[in-house]
Amino acid sequence: MLDIILLAMLAGFIILRLRSELGKKTGNEPLPPAAPRPSANTGRVTVRADDGEDSAPSENNVIEMEENPALRKAYQDIRRADSRFDVPTFMEGATAAYGMILEAFWAGDRETLKDFLDASVLQQFTSAIDAREQNGYKVENRLIDVDKAEIINAQLLDRTAELTVHFTAEIVAVTKDADGNLIEGDLSDAVEVNDRWTFARDTRSRDPNWILVATRAG
Repeated sequence: MLDIILLAMLAGFIILRLRSELGKKTGNEPLPPAAPRPSANTGRVTVRADDGEDSAPSENNVIEMEENPALRKAYQDIRRADSRFDVPTFMEGATAAYGMILEAFWAGDRETLKDFLDASVLQQFTSAIDAREQNGYKVENRLIDVDKAEIINAQLLDRTAELTVHFTAEIVAVTKDADGNLIEGDLSDAVEVNDRWTFARDTRSRDPNWILVATRAG
């Protein structure tokens, strides 16, 4: 009888220890955090955040899939220097700036040009405006459409990003003298122009704007 009582006490003791060590399982316990999973493109590990979204994605996962290896390398360099860099956003702004700069140049709006051009390019544009005004010429140009805009060169020099864009556009180009007589162009005929403009930005700057630093036709 004493042996039976001792065995029962031992069994109870073991059960109490197990319960204290393991706790009670109800079937509603939260799942453990998801294990890190390898990135499909780089083999690096991306941890799933608590909100179910990927956090801190690998830089190779977020750069644009550019076929040109030189451009792809330049995009990577610029992205490392400035994580906010985004090619589609840049292209949208560059195309808008192309139209605004042309309109300001044709109108002789030097103040607007100061916001978009670096000192050397501003000097070239203002010199052309000065010469036009001295001759009494007036341009009545109009940008019809930008048919094509593509990045043809990109690089990171020290901390300055530079991207060159080739614009193909249709423009009505008309020049008149002080008396309103037509000197050049045709109001009813648009011509195709090709421009290669280089924009630059200091990646350390908080200013998100890019500045036009070089222009070339063709």
